[in-house]
Amino acid sequence: MGCRVKFENLLLGYLGMRHSTGYDLKRWLDSELGRMLRPSTQLSQIYRALTRMAEQEWVVFDIERNDGRPDSKVYRLTPQGEQVLRDWLAGPYEPTPRFAEPEFLTRFIFVGALLSDADLADLVRVELAARQAQLTEYRNRARPIERWAPELDIDRTMRVLDLAHDHEGRALETHVHWLGEILAGLPRSG
Repeated sequence: MGCRVKFENLLLGYLGMRHSTGYDLKRWLDSELGRMLRPSTQLSQIYRALTRMAEQEWVVFDIERNDGRPDSKVYRLTPQGEQVLRDWLAGPYEPTPRFAEPEFLTRFIFVGALLSDADLADLVRVELAARQAQLTEYRNRARPIERWAPELDIDRTMRVLDLAHDHEGRALETHVHWLGEILAGLPRSG
């Protein structure tokens, strides 16, 4: 399963934090954080998405005059675009089967930047509950010996599979620990 975050949601989220040109969006998506959310994006994809978003009246742009250089279109959200973004961020979050997919991190960044601490805590609680359940499954998994490749040394193959499973389990434990730290650090409401 790939990333369930629509490209437009990434752009709306960033534009919700700051008015930007297509080039600014490209620089952000090429940054370390941007690559965590979407590994590869072409400038042409950004401009096609911005055109679609303008047609849907989610964004508008102002022309910024640049001495000696081409003029720039600076995009910003419309009230309709802000509503689309808020509806997505406040909408139900369903954790993905693999915790390392960018769905949670994307929402975490934009909910944390644009909504309330209570909204962020709700999102983190949903993710934490799902990952704690997943961790329990990891710890209690059955280890059937499958002879799907009889030419392989089964003991060696099982050792390698156990090591790979251990890697995923440790990463999941780290994620669960991080989520707990986030909740502990958020202001308590009421």
